[in-house]
Amino acid sequence: MDGDAFFGNTGCVSKNIFFIGLILAATGLVSPPIALAGGLIYGFSFLHPFHVEAKKLSKLLLQASVVGLGFWHGFAAGYAAGRSGFIYTAGSISIALLLGWGLGRLLRVKQRISYLISAGTAICGGSAIAAIAPITNASQEEIAVSLGTVFALNSIALLTFPAIGIALHMTQSQFGLWSALAIHDISSVVGATAKYGAVASNCRHDRQS
Repeated sequence: MDGDAFFGNTGCVSKNIFFIGLILAATGLVSPPIALAGGLIYGFSFLHPFHVEAKKLSKLLLQASVVGLGFWHGFAAGYAAGRSGFIYTAGSISIALLLGWGLGRLLRVKQRISYLISAGTAICGGSAIAAIAPITNASQEEIAVSLGTVFALNSIALLTFPAIGIALHMTQSQFGLWSALAIHDISSVVGATAKYGAVASNCRHDRQS
């Protein structure tokens, strides 16, 4: 088999696996942690056949998903939840930023990277990094390192938090609040709480409204 035929067959296999995984994830037959693990294995094993289109579509889907989550509750319920969670939000963001600044200096991480990772950890993962990066004049390399770090931590949290919650005998309300405070990206929070239970997912939404 010549080189062109080999790479052609590899590309065909990559597309087939991609579409099979996409269909399984969309049907809900697999849990979010399993879907994430499958995506990571796929990413390390094959080249993404639609990487340009996926980059554009993922941004649109994330925005649409965040807007869709807002329709779960009315304005009054969202306002009440946000008011009651203000102290938790302000406290967790302040502590995360201070810890990130201290750890960055201790580990001698570049100042911009340390700031971006801290902001992504404290606020809203990749969305916060994307918003803050232009202000800090961060390079593409610094943005990539920061996003990779935050997404890796999100993946670990999505896979491990439900097991930790069960081991600590957390109620669904406790787990929902803990996940909303500790996990950076909304998508990972949704995946972890959905795996733990419907009540945990609702509590997570109340905390983030």
